[in-house]
Amino acid sequence: MRPLIRFSFFLLLLAFFLVSCEKDTPILPVEPDPVLNPDRLNFQNPVVGQFNTFEAFSYECGAAFPTESWELRLEITAVTEEAIELTESYNNGSPEVLTALREEGVLRISPEDRQRSQLFFFYGSDSLRLDAPPVRDLTYRDCVFYHGNEKFTGDIVARINELELAGRTFKQQKVVSCVPVILDLDAYLFYDKYGLTASITTSSSEFGGNETTHTNMFVLKEE
Repeated sequence: MRPLIRFSFFLLLLAFFLVSCEKDTPILPVEPDPVLNPDRLNFQNPVVGQFNTFEAFSYECGAAFPTESWELRLEITAVTEEAIELTESYNNGSPEVLTALREEGVLRISPEDRQRSQLFFFYGSDSLRLDAPPVRDLTYRDCVFYHGNEKFTGDIVARINELELAGRTFKQQKVVSCVPVILDLDAYLFYDKYGLTASITTSSSEFGGNETTHTNMFVLKEE
C-alpha cells in the first residue's frame, strides 16, 4: 500500500472511531425565569396580595378563536409555614377559598377544595408537583395533547417545549393531566415551579349524528 493511501486510510479510520465513540448529550430541563413582578403569584416566595389573572375562553375546536373572554383572579390571601390560602374570584361568582398545604417541592390541595375550583376541579391528584422533572414530551393537535400517538392522561408530569395559546407563547411548561374516570373529558394544567399558567378542558358531544368538540381554557393574562 502506498504511503499516501495508507495515511488517508488511517485518517478515515480515526474519524470513524471518533464519531462512533461520541456520547449523546443529555437534554437538561430549562428552568423558567424567576418572577420579576413582586405582585405576581409566586409559590416559591408566597406573600399575601400576590395574584394572577386568567382570561377564560370557550370555543368549538377548529373554529375561529373567540375574541370575547372573562377574567378570573387567583390571589394569595393568607400564608403560613404550613399552607397557602388561595382565593379564586370573578365578577359574577362567589369567591372560592382553597388551601394548599406546603411540602418539599409539592402543594397539596384536598379533593373538596379542588371540586369548588374553576382551575383545578378536574385534577384527580392531591399533589401539584412543582419540582418533579418531566418524563414525557408532548405535542398538541385537535385541541388535545399527545405523547406520540396516544392521548396524554394519567398521573405523570410531562412537558411542552413551545406552544401558542390565545396569542401567547408558552415555553418549557410542565403539563399534568390526571383526570378521574368519572369525568368524560381531556384536561390539563400548565405550570412551572412559580405558579399556574393555564387550565384547559376539552370535551365532545354528539347531536343528530354530528360530534363537536368544545374547549374551555383559562390562560394567564400578560400583565
